[in-house]
Amino acid sequence: MSVSQLKDGRWICQYPNPNPPPRLKREYFGRGIEGESLARARNNSLGLRSMGRRGQPNSEIITFETLVDMYLTARLGHIEGTTLERLIIKLRKIILPEIAKLDWRRITHYRIDQYVKKRLTGGVWLIENKKVERGPVKRVTVNGEVTYIQAILNWAANRKYINQNPLAGYDKPQRDDEIIQPVTAEESRLILASSPAHLVRALALSYYTGLRPGKKELLRLKWSAVDWDLNTILVRSARRHGPTSRTVPIHDEFLPILKGWHEADISHGHVDNYIILYRGKPVDRISKAFASAKIRAGITRKLPPYAFRHAFVTNLLGAGGDLKSVSEIAGHSRPDTTMKIYQHTNLTLHKKEINKLPALDIPKGE
Repeated sequence: MSVSQLKDGRWICQYPNPNPPPRLKREYFGRGIEGESLARARNNSLGLRSMGRRGQPNSEIITFETLVDMYLTARLGHIEGTTLERLIIKLRKIILPEIAKLDWRRITHYRIDQYVKKRLTGGVWLIENKKVERGPVKRVTVNGEVTYIQAILNWAANRKYINQNPLAGYDKPQRDDEIIQPVTAEESRLILASSPAHLVRALALSYYTGLRPGKKELLRLKWSAVDWDLNTILVRSARRHGPTSRTVPIHDEFLPILKGWHEADISHGHVDNYIILYRGKPVDRISKAFASAKIRAGITRKLPPYAFRHAFVTNLLGAGGDLKSVSEIAGHSRPDTTMKIYQHTNLTLHKKEINKLPALDIPKGE
């Protein structure tokens, strides 16, 4: 028995035909999430015919894929449509290609350790018989995926489909989405004083323009993106759901510094090259150089290069900058995205506003 999707998007359930000639029988269940759920429900109903008296499948091997089918059918109607859709996509494209065919007893702590390592460092996934290269993801993403796996196994154990949850007590990777406070003026002074020239350029650009300090925005910025007549920088966005590009005005104090860098690059023959270069070559990342600069600066707290972009947004909003304008310059899809990410800034602004409330003349108690 199996559930699959045809090229036209329809979901089908296939199973052996009990009548001759011996061949697979196929049933069709429509398209989309509803079609998939109906197909899986039909597949599970066929599988449940072989249940023993205690509700345990008679087969010795119960794969994780089987448990997923049963879980989705049972949870249908209990999980909101969008949540269910995200779960199915995550299972189909990430989790199941790795552990679908494993018997539940083989989903050990060590096996999930391997899964976590592959997700954090990147690797090759085999999806629909095609090799797909995937880069590393954040720990918060992997944390959520392991939570899905644990939830399905825990559900199956509670239903007595398996004897126990083999991942009970598994230590999931710590989340890395906690709020990082922006770099302070003193920290930025110490780090810049301890940084090589290419890192100084990167951090200063991130601070004065709000560019994301990665290879899709900051590190791929060329001099041709600078409009010296309007004193603006055209930024190609790194985000799929945000604006495809945005124009950032150049800060008055930063403008002569940027012009000095440009003149220096022209003198070295770099007429239309990347603004961030190391030994004449483009830079793919600044994390290693930044970590070394932090050590030399004597800063020990958790502080990524992104803290300079955080400082850009935080300082502008803290100085009374217009939320919509700051959000557009930073490349966020909506202003509420800006405030959601910069919750510490939100609290600071709220404190400023609440202190504008006139005081009450409250009688003193005896």
